[in-house]
Amino acid sequence: RFSIPAGIRKILPPESDGKLVFTRGFEGCVFMFPAIEWQRLTEKLKSLNSFDLDVRNFIRLFVGPAHTVMMDGQGRILLPEKILTMANIEKDILLQGSLNKWELWNPDEYNSYLKTNNVKIESLAKQINFSAIFNREE
Repeated sequence: RFSIPAGIRKILPPESDGKLVFTRGFEGCVFMFPAIEWQRLTEKLKSLNSFDLDVRNFIRLFVGPAHTVMMDGQGRILLPEKILTMANIEKDILLQGSLNKWELWNPDEYNSYLKTNNVKIESLAKQINFSAIFNREE
């Protein structure tokens, strides 16, 4: 069992009705989407060219293992072993926010990923031109 923190439960879109979708993420994590966000994403994926082998393989690896769960009254969920295995999660779970979804990590794997890849926020901000995004007037 895994408890979704109260702060996260409060910001889940009400349209998701307590449903969460888990699937294979990138760099060794598992993605957790509110059901409404997953629905929006899969609708966009339907627009891709299904005659393209890369598209088909991506959908197989990303959509294929997706698993929907419903939170109980206390915000607890039961994740199947296949989902936990994707992120090498054995006991502890690191929950990392990522805009319209969350990432679930094995804490040791996450720290190792950051260290091995020399991930630094300052250099990434420069690479993605964050200052232009941050200072853009809407």
